[in-house]
Amino acid sequence: MKSTRQFVAVAALAAVVVSGCSKISNDVSTDASSIAVADGGKLTLAASSPMVDWNPLSAAGDTTGQRQQQWPFYPHPFLTNPDTTVVPNKALLESAEVVSTSPMKVEYKLQQKAVWSDGTPITGKDFEYTQAVQDPKKCAACKAAFTEGYSKITSIETSGDGKTVTMTYAEPFAAWQTLFNYILPAHVAESYGDLATSFNTGFTKNPPKVSGGPYVLKDYQDGVSMTMVKNPKWYGEPAHLDTITTRYISSQGAQITALQNGEVDFVYQNPTLDTVNQVKAMNGMKVLLGSTLTYYHLGMKTTGDVMADPALRRAIATAVNLDDMRKRTVGQYAPDLVTMKSSAYVPGQKVGDVPAYHDNTDELNIGKGDTKAALEILQNAGYKVTDGKLILPDGKPLRDLKLLTLSTDVLRMELAQIAQSQLKQLGITIVIDPADSARYSPALRQGSFDLMATGTALDLGALSLQQWYGTGAARSFGYSSAEADKLFAEAAAELDPAKQVALMNQIDKVLLADGVVMPLFASPQMAVYRDKYTNIFINPSKYGTTMNVEQWGLRK
Repeated sequence: MKSTRQFVAVAALAAVVVSGCSKISNDVSTDASSIAVADGGKLTLAASSPMVDWNPLSAAGDTTGQRQQQWPFYPHPFLTNPDTTVVPNKALLESAEVVSTSPMKVEYKLQQKAVWSDGTPITGKDFEYTQAVQDPKKCAACKAAFTEGYSKITSIETSGDGKTVTMTYAEPFAAWQTLFNYILPAHVAESYGDLATSFNTGFTKNPPKVSGGPYVLKDYQDGVSMTMVKNPKWYGEPAHLDTITTRYISSQGAQITALQNGEVDFVYQNPTLDTVNQVKAMNGMKVLLGSTLTYYHLGMKTTGDVMADPALRRAIATAVNLDDMRKRTVGQYAPDLVTMKSSAYVPGQKVGDVPAYHDNTDELNIGKGDTKAALEILQNAGYKVTDGKLILPDGKPLRDLKLLTLSTDVLRMELAQIAQSQLKQLGITIVIDPADSARYSPALRQGSFDLMATGTALDLGALSLQQWYGTGAARSFGYSSAEADKLFAEAAAELDPAKQVALMNQIDKVLLADGVVMPLFASPQMAVYRDKYTNIFINPSKYGTTMNVEQWGLRK
């Protein structure tokens, strides 16, 4: 058996170092054990999106708001700390390690006391079900958010008591710690039917019947609120707050008003200049600003009547001024949050000890607002601008291009409006499609856009990009590149940090050159809560602030 030390070190792909900035900082201690917390009490927090899909692993359910709201109901083998380090969840695991590298085997030892809220033990059966519904070989009809990694697992062996689970992989898989982020209850799945029925219908349409986390669902009123209470069978350190209620308030401004009026106690959202100024003027509030592993970007569809032309996409990517977008939005309250020049890594990110972030957009002259160069690209491809309108090589005017964005996210709306203004210089008319939270994700996956303003979480290493840009991937909107697919496969299996970084930067250049992604900046996040509460942090991962929900409480 080979040493597993180096294997485990590079597997924590989400354990990164993010460069800080003077205006964006998480200035709260992350050592919850040092803060005295009272038992009991309640808290009300605001969320913009009600539950659309109750399955956090489905393509429709794996969204920022739904992931965060459902985190307290499920077991999770690994956790991301506020400093971005990835650690085992000691409540669930005695240990998790690679015990062999040829073939690769990972062994999980579960805590004996880990049970679902109905008393059913959490065992290897739950891992087996969760793997099967995300493996197309076992369930081709399951509509999983992504399948990479799960499809590489060739067998799962479980001990007699179900508490030791050993997985064998067909090939090395560096990101094994990112798998099984939500473990679904196998015994509940059985009550719903076969794999596809239970996954696509049972877990999707039904609120969770049991919990494997610190809280259980008590009440849900669609579009109004969700209430959870302590899980009496919770096997970890006891939760403090008796009740946590989520109120659905779609507008960011309305959430701040609700906080000011005492209707909610906690707001967690992307900040704007107005909201930052508002909350800093309130008395009795703790205000935290921090950057995350999610980043904002523009993207383009690469198929269809006009967007399939690489010349048009290159011209658009050359003409947009991404630094201007940053300065006119987050730059107003976070001037040191830099413009990203990579879609693969955020500034300052490391894999192991290897610096990962490279300035790849400069090399390709992307995002600099170079209108002259953009017009030359178009002219060389047979386009021309007549009376302020871009004319196609066939002599017809370019139709209006649709830019899809999320209406409830003020920052995305601002980015869309700036892009609309910038592209007028090329004779391109942009029509903004402000989708609500229910329509936005399906529209992305269906490719119902020409351009988009969205965000991508980089928690999953190569998987973060593969699930968007791999051919036929779960979140793919039609993009396909044989070169990118080859590099994705190599990066997912590469255990050497330096080689993995090199592969990821090659992927980055392919995606940038194709115009499928135009990176903007790491997503800022703001947490504002009444200062009578404590142990609430900005979590940089895509799973959000509820990752340590059992530690939340009232100060003694």
